[in-house]
Amino acid sequence: MIEGILLENALEEILKRADRITDTKKVKVEEANGFCLAENIYAELDNPPFPRSPVDGYAVRSEDIRGAVRGNPAVLKVAGCIYAGDNGGAFSIKPGEAYRIMTGAPFPEGADTAVKQEDTDCGEETVKVNKSQKPWDNYCFQGEDYKKNSLLLAKGSRITFAEQGILSGIGRTEVAVYRKPVIRVLTTGDELCQPGNPLKPGKIYDSNGMMVSSRLRELGVKPESVSHCADSEAGLAAELKKAAEDADIIVTTGGVSVGKKDILHGALEILGAEKIFWRIRLQPGTPTIFSVYGKTLILSLSGNPFGAMANLELLLRPALEAMTGDPAFAMEMRRGIMEVDFEKRCKVRRFVRAVYKNGKVSFPQGIFSSGAIGTLRGCNCLLDIPAGRENVKAGEQVAVWML
Repeated sequence: MIEGILLENALEEILKRADRITDTKKVKVEEANGFCLAENIYAELDNPPFPRSPVDGYAVRSEDIRGAVRGNPAVLKVAGCIYAGDNGGAFSIKPGEAYRIMTGAPFPEGADTAVKQEDTDCGEETVKVNKSQKPWDNYCFQGEDYKKNSLLLAKGSRITFAEQGILSGIGRTEVAVYRKPVIRVLTTGDELCQPGNPLKPGKIYDSNGMMVSSRLRELGVKPESVSHCADSEAGLAAELKKAAEDADIIVTTGGVSVGKKDILHGALEILGAEKIFWRIRLQPGTPTIFSVYGKTLILSLSGNPFGAMANLELLLRPALEAMTGDPAFAMEMRRGIMEVDFEKRCKVRRFVRAVYKNGKVSFPQGIFSSGAIGTLRGCNCLLDIPAGRENVKAGEQVAVWML
């Protein structure tokens, strides 16, 4: 086991063991949001499948309105009206004719432009056109969005509302996707009381279970379970073994330091898990443990809420990216200018909850201890302060990692 590891080395150890998930399944398109495609998606038809009008107005032959201006309009016979959903092949325009046409409706054969209705007198039997247009003005060509057999969506792409719209637009009802990582969350500590129960003296409500599971859902990976275990090494070992039956990743909080009730060490030993590292040279969340049991990764975070949440971002998100190939899990680094001083000595690399806005970095109101929850509200980034810094002054350029 490695003790006192740098963040970069900790990530290297995790990523070496974060195997890419290759299992696939079919899901309905309406349920595919957040999954990654396990197949290339090709267009099965042209889109649009016929030439169509982008405006409400009149479909005409451009040569019939050449030179038309307000005061000297072109006068055309209205041969009919074409609505969206009509069969465009049933209509053919003759010289001197116009067809009333609606947005999305197919062009009649022979028409090469659509005149907006505001550039006409909106006539019903004849129409006065007050504007000259070139061929193909206000004209959507067949296949101008995409052509049949063209690659629309590449294998490995994350499916969002846009991809769902594209899939639906080509008539797909199901799609092959890679399964998401199976994650189980386990909080520990006799001091924790579950919300909804009376709070007894000396107890605190468990916020870590809710925050960790909710953050994972925000990232697109809903945990399979969220449970709590009392301070029993044997009991925790049994819970870990059960969770590892199907979990790719187990996330635990609490019990990772050196106190008498810091039970993760003993529980992992009883379980027979391989401890890869313990303690990372950063704050908060120094006593983080990373272990492997069979093919299951076990990331054991600090029980302090901010320590747990900071290392969830810094350690788990890269693992999820490696396992899924989905860059949406990656953290974005930005540069900003400090608006206020941070007057603390940073013996090790320190991550501070912060607010990034318009290139400026400030802090939420409140205290900054690892156990404080209030200042997580409004925080949208982690300020990255290198080891050995005495103070960070207002006006300095700093690095932040966006959440």
